[in-house]
Amino acid sequence: MAVYCISYDLKSDNYDSLIEAIKSYGLWWHQSESTWFIESSQEAKEILDNLNNYLSNGDKLIVIKTQKNWWAVGHTEEEYTWMKNRNF
Repeated sequence: MAVYCISYDLKSDNYDSLIEAIKSYGLWWHQSESTWFIESSQEAKEILDNLNNYLSNGDKLIVIKTQKNWWAVGHTEEEYTWMKNRNF
């Protein structure tokens, strides 16, 4: 399993269906307004292709496989624990 960062900028009002699609991956963390982390055995391209079904013309979305070298500030202990437990 890998951890992926998903970030989007939607011009449409299609948030609900995209968010449900992201949550359907099972293990997820809604890090900020339009940034999510998920665990998946799929590759980034497969995730992007799936989520693209929920986008409209002019929407933007990026899927990035995370690496172990990360730093963060201002999060709760629960959020840091989520990141640390996923070993990314």
